[in-house]
Amino acid sequence: MPDLLVDLETDHDDAPLYQRIADSIRSDVLSGRLRRGERVPSTRTLARELKVNRNTVAQAYEQLVGEGFLEGRHGSGTYVARELPQANFNTKSSRHTQQKLRRVAFANAPVAPKFYSHVLQAENPVSPPGVDIDMRLGAPDISAFPLRQWRRVIGNQLLVARRDRMNYGSAYGLQELREQIASYLGRARGIDCDYRNVLVTSGSQQGLWLAASLLVGKGDAVMMEDPGYLGARAIFNALGSVPVGVPVDQDGADAAFVARKLADGVSPKLLHLTPSHQYPTGVTLSAPRRMELLELASEHGFMIVEDDYDSEYRYEGRPARALAGIDVAGAVIYVGSFSKVMYPSLRVGYVVAPEWLIEAMVSLRWHVDFMPPMLESAALAQFIDEGHFERHLRRMRTLYADKREVFTRILAEQLPGVLPDPVPPGGMKIMLNVPSHLTRQEAFERALNAGVRVYDQSVCYFEPAAAPKTLTIGFTALPIEKVKEAAFRLARAWI
Repeated sequence: MPDLLVDLETDHDDAPLYQRIADSIRSDVLSGRLRRGERVPSTRTLARELKVNRNTVAQAYEQLVGEGFLEGRHGSGTYVARELPQANFNTKSSRHTQQKLRRVAFANAPVAPKFYSHVLQAENPVSPPGVDIDMRLGAPDISAFPLRQWRRVIGNQLLVARRDRMNYGSAYGLQELREQIASYLGRARGIDCDYRNVLVTSGSQQGLWLAASLLVGKGDAVMMEDPGYLGARAIFNALGSVPVGVPVDQDGADAAFVARKLADGVSPKLLHLTPSHQYPTGVTLSAPRRMELLELASEHGFMIVEDDYDSEYRYEGRPARALAGIDVAGAVIYVGSFSKVMYPSLRVGYVVAPEWLIEAMVSLRWHVDFMPPMLESAALAQFIDEGHFERHLRRMRTLYADKREVFTRILAEQLPGVLPDPVPPGGMKIMLNVPSHLTRQEAFERALNAGVRVYDQSVCYFEPAAAPKTLTIGFTALPIEKVKEAAFRLARAWI
């Protein structure tokens, strides 16, 4: 019986341990180092040699038996199979073939999958080991969610003797919810719309994708803020469009830059904006620029996507009216979401747009998603109708304002110059200035060593290497004591 030289340092060292053991044994079988009919060590023996749990080795053997590379003989042990499923296939050629297939598969793809790793890099939900305070971006405080009312509303919908909630529903979304959304946006964002202008989506990203897929073709110019939302740029790249970055300053997206590009002959199909709280800087698009951009869209015939991802949270002054609320030409596509207000796993968003575009989006939706979830939609409609939604918003606005005040006060006292000037009046995160004596990477690593996870959003810039020295924190998901502790730790780490 041969010794198994199991190599756990494989090309897939992020795979489960049993998988790496199986991969190594399979490699030895295919390369001929383990011959057909040879007995392999028992699970107990190999587990002892590798210093791993016996069940881990047993899992690896079970997988290889299922694949046909090993076979068990009653009362005798485990052997390399006499008839291998890929006897003429060696490991080296297998890896080469897989690499070739991958190159061919992505050769004509409009965007390499690597781009999407930037999104994970900016907002990866998995914290590194040793981090006990994760300043997660855009995450609500779930502990403050009115679970009792929500449970009652969900239960009520289950008790209602309406089996249509269990059947296929409208691709437009539940009409009751569309009506409630239209009514709420009229009150809160100054948008005068009818339920026929509302499409319920499975999250705001789906709404953005539907709109862009209809309006943008390969080679078309699409303008978006620089820095800007990576999720939008990923969609535009995937559609083969040419994103054009619009600089952002303290007044938001530079309308004069857009005008110059239009004068130079650039003809965008879309302009993507986050006017309430610019993503990721947090600044608000000024009123003069709002009017100028609407006029440019009307004059030059392009649409504006208003991504209003967390407009509900403004802590100073009155919120600016939505672009869609002052648009008279029908040039604005308004995209919103309940995920940041209610809870992230509630994948319900919405699009408000002219009826002709809503009709087209519904037709496209049938290719990927028949309809949004009906039970959650019905519960959400009741939740809004009974006033729970807006009461919850008011409570969260106060709670988040308190957390923001604690964090900014401590940093202002302990480490002057780190906070932006002025601190944006709303939003769920703050982009901090890295102290002048540190590089961005040094500040990032010092924060991690202090047990605080902060976020590098330089990838949101079209030229990340030229991005200013900033790191971003989210303060909304943490208890206020954790927010306070995070501020003190960052001050000590960066001093």
